[in-house]
Amino acid sequence: MMIRVYLTDTAHFAEMNDIYNAYFEEQGLTQPPAARTTVYVGLPAGLLIEIDALAVLG
Repeated sequence: MMIRVYLTDTAHFAEMNDIYNAYFEEQGLTQPPAARTTVYVGLPAGLLIEIDALAVLG
């Protein structure tokens, strides 16, 4: 699994990380997949976060 997280502000990192970890914990994973997090100011107006995920099933 590959996950990339784009934030518009580094101040959002801690909150995003808490939500990210809680989500995967709810899915039964004790260790969430590693995610590359980048601050990217070019997101469309009004967006604070973008997540890009790729998973292989089977």
